[in-house]
Amino acid sequence: MSGRDRVAALALVILLALVGAGMLLPSTPPEPPGPTNAVGSRYREGILGHPSSINPLTVRTQADRDLVALLFRGLLKSGADGALTSDLAHTWTISPDGHTYTFLMRTDARWEDGEPVTAADVVFTVGLLQNAAYDGPLGASWQGVQAVADGTYAVHFTTNLPVAGFLRQATLPILPEHALAGVSVADLADSAFSRKPTGDGPFRIAELDVSHALLQAVPDAGLAAYSSATPVSSALPTSSGSAAFGVAASATASIAASGSASGSASPSVSALNGSGAISDLELRFFSDASTMLTQFQDGQLDGVGGLSPAQVGTATATPGARLVSYRWASMLSVILNQRTDHPEFRDPRVRRGLLQAIDRGALVSGVLVGHGTVAEAPIPSWSANYPTASIVHTPFDLLTAQTDLAAGGWHRVDADWHLPAASGVFTLKLLTPDNSSNPVVYAVAAQVAASWRAIGVDVVVDAVPAATFLDRLASGDYSAAVVDLQLGLDPDVSPLLLSTQVWSAGSNVSGIQDPALDKLLLAARKATDAKDRQAAIAALEKYVSTNLPILPLSFRDYGFVVGGRVQDVAATAIGDPSGRYWDVLSWRLANDG
Repeated sequence: MSGRDRVAALALVILLALVGAGMLLPSTPPEPPGPTNAVGSRYREGILGHPSSINPLTVRTQADRDLVALLFRGLLKSGADGALTSDLAHTWTISPDGHTYTFLMRTDARWEDGEPVTAADVVFTVGLLQNAAYDGPLGASWQGVQAVADGTYAVHFTTNLPVAGFLRQATLPILPEHALAGVSVADLADSAFSRKPTGDGPFRIAELDVSHALLQAVPDAGLAAYSSATPVSSALPTSSGSAAFGVAASATASIAASGSASGSASPSVSALNGSGAISDLELRFFSDASTMLTQFQDGQLDGVGGLSPAQVGTATATPGARLVSYRWASMLSVILNQRTDHPEFRDPRVRRGLLQAIDRGALVSGVLVGHGTVAEAPIPSWSANYPTASIVHTPFDLLTAQTDLAAGGWHRVDADWHLPAASGVFTLKLLTPDNSSNPVVYAVAAQVAASWRAIGVDVVVDAVPAATFLDRLASGDYSAAVVDLQLGLDPDVSPLLLSTQVWSAGSNVSGIQDPALDKLLLAARKATDAKDRQAAIAALEKYVSTNLPILPLSFRDYGFVVGGRVQDVAATAIGDPSGRYWDVLSWRLANDG
């Protein structure tokens, strides 16, 4: 992955609506759309963007992530409300000291070519992440972790330090060692495997080109014997595996801190035998949302995601359509450059003043068309981890906003703001992706700029192409920036705010270095006892919502619209849009067309 790719997929996973260039895929011609009233078991979904690297370790686009979610499995997976359930592993144990995690794997899982999925594949995958040549976003969380195969179907991990959410890392999709023999880590992203992978998931690739992927369901997939496993809920918080670790994190599941815990299987692949079950799943890739929306309205697509909030409303108005609204831990926010060469934002009163000037409720109802919630901290209010009593709220108040700016060292000369020891009017440049790159973020930036101008701040919207935006954000070449942070459902935001993450390829792009904040971040990350961790989270979020190292604006909902013949699609909490496939094995198509 290039440096820009790495930035795009950092712990904060800055979401840009990039369609990306289609990769060199097999030249199978795209299948023409079927008749609008087609009856059958083929489900057709529109995807905004194109595949680039269909590999869990090297994904570049949302199309890649969607395909990986359907083609690969991890030891564990997210189920209802993000709860951890079994996948390749059917039982796992955690040592009392929180350092060792042992997983017993299913013995009947198979790769597409018929080879068994084994502990050696797990160890191999972790080894790729720990290879010095791997520069993707997943590597950091696997450093200091020793993976050892205990026979063919058991694997254990030993961590240097207790990590409250290591189980969430076990959702990492596994790669087949035998299929990647001889492929170097440097060549992995653009390898033949990553163009058309060998998976072990509930679907297999039948056709693939730049315009579509036809996936066929694998009946039972050899996993039906484990479908009756029961989840065990107890003390251990499930996850520090936020987007920092490249996986969606759970807000609600909890697994035993010691002893044995087994997770439930999500809908069994054996359910595919039922009436109306999806046997073929076709993903059609689009370079623009308008064309995709039109095909949905014309009945050529059964489902569509990745639309703007306004387009979601248009799609939902299609006769027979319905909206499935996922609680998505995607936070729109303002990042202020707090490096030593940007003292203007160092005082927390200045940061609070800037946030108080923004009517975040109007932003949710306007830009997001009501599909979201106001954010007070980098943890959504609907999360089970949300420490309600500890959050310090920042109300919309233009007069107090100006008072706070003045208290933080800014001063007015006539109607203009000046900085301490600086001559001339202070001009705040607000970096944002341009409208063609990400219309939602661009619209948010326009509203933020208007809000700050209302209290007399001279603001220039600095709208740039996506690639330029990412490069400048990573290098610190900005004053303030509007970003969309995919945080996951776990409250661990240390990759985003920890001082050590400022340097190298770290994801602390604001450059903040706060020893008191560091201590709180590490305490929340290391606490493995449920009560201790909740207390640590409460202390962290109180500090974050008071000092505002980033300015939280709103959490978005992910709007997925399905046509009238699609049944049994259930909303849940997700950390990435690909999480919508958590129950895909239960989806049904009505037989009346």
